[in-house]
Amino acid sequence: MDAERRGASAARAPVAGQAASRLPRPAAFSTHDLPADLQFDAWRDQCASLVEMVAPASPASGYAAAHRVWNLGGMALSDVQAPAASWRRTAAHIRRDSLDHWVISLSRAGDQVLRTDTACATAPAGIPYVFSLHEPFDGRREDMDWIAFFVSRDLFPDLGPTIDAALHAPLDGPLGRLLGTHLEQLAQELPRMTEADLARAAPATRAMIAACVTGAAGPLHAAAHHIEQTRLARIKTIIRKNLRSPTLGPRRLCQLGEVSRSQLYRLFEPFGGVARYIQAERLRQAERAISDPEERRDIVRIAEGLGFYDASSFSRAFRREFGTTPRDMRAAAQAGHRGAPPRRQADQSQEPTFTQILRRL
Repeated sequence: MDAERRGASAARAPVAGQAASRLPRPAAFSTHDLPADLQFDAWRDQCASLVEMVAPASPASGYAAAHRVWNLGGMALSDVQAPAASWRRTAAHIRRDSLDHWVISLSRAGDQVLRTDTACATAPAGIPYVFSLHEPFDGRREDMDWIAFFVSRDLFPDLGPTIDAALHAPLDGPLGRLLGTHLEQLAQELPRMTEADLARAAPATRAMIAACVTGAAGPLHAAAHHIEQTRLARIKTIIRKNLRSPTLGPRRLCQLGEVSRSQLYRLFEPFGGVARYIQAERLRQAERAISDPEERRDIVRIAEGLGFYDASSFSRAFRREFGTTPRDMRAAAQAGHRGAPPRRQADQSQEPTFTQILRRL
């Protein structure tokens, strides 16, 4: 619903005589102006919320890297130039951020290798490659100029199993190459696009993704793994639809999802448990409401509507999750700085992290 609301807002035509509204500036980070011996540590810290950067290929030569990230409402595009390195996303990352977005990776130059417990594949330059943040992985890449396109599962509720079946195989058919060309052109045009432009480009991008992965899907995973991921996706949908229910918990999920308690706990073990996942989703929903300048309910009512009946406990949990208090988040939204308190917006040394952006998809 949040993505739909932002999409509808972006689709509103500008009033006659007014200039079209430009897209918000992307979050940006660069190590180019840092001393060479500090560059890799700075890049590692910037990426730490999503992945762990293990080591650069040539540590003595520094690590001059840069990225820009646009939040596109249900999707995000990250444009990255970085030297060769290795990295990994662990079960601990998944427990902390609860992110399960798909990622369409497109390298303009340089290959990368990605490994999971069930797959290992090389993504050559110029060919889109799909993986998911819901499972641990480790990777290695050459010097790269690449696009990482993050896609919320909420955009494709009916295609989840199909897209999961297309993971970890380069999309090297005609539709895959067409998708790659589209993403590259989108990255080039975003700095000049208006909200009206995005309102037209976003549906076209979603349609192209659906056509590409539907044609590419095949028996890439064992049947048991495919069934388990389908079951997990269904239960996550149930959780999102029932966040306001005071009876939402393991027992209720077992009934609605038609799974045993042991199956439920096994499915959510990578996320720190089912209770942790439910709390993270409720906090994310609270953050969306609090950071919406059109939301008029007070913070206490928002929290209570999501099952947080103790204001102090809610504030502490919110701060742990987002690094700021609900009150500061609301003040930022009312001041026109959605997603971060004004003092952070003024401090250019503290750019938003990947997780802060991806949580808003």
